[in-house]
Amino acid sequence: MDILGEIREVDAVACLFRVAEKSVSEDAPAYWLCQKVISSLGEIGTPEAYECIREMTAQSWPDIVRWHAAVEVGIEDELGFDESHMLR
Repeated sequence: MDILGEIREVDAVACLFRVAEKSVSEDAPAYWLCQKVISSLGEIGTPEAYECIREMTAQSWPDIVRWHAAVEVGIEDELGFDESHMLR
């Protein structure tokens, strides 16, 4: 997964997002796979990739995933996340 971000494989954006969507319930409690997806999408950096990351800030996602996604797109303060609370 990391390599897709490193090589900025734009054709992998939708696939990466689907991986996160389908695995989020099994990825608890640390959501490592979702974090990898967010990181890879951020490295790809296309508007589509950032839109997927923004979707992961929605209330339907677990807070830790939402926070990592918000940090990646720089909107964590906007969403009212307290970093010290999220890093516990």
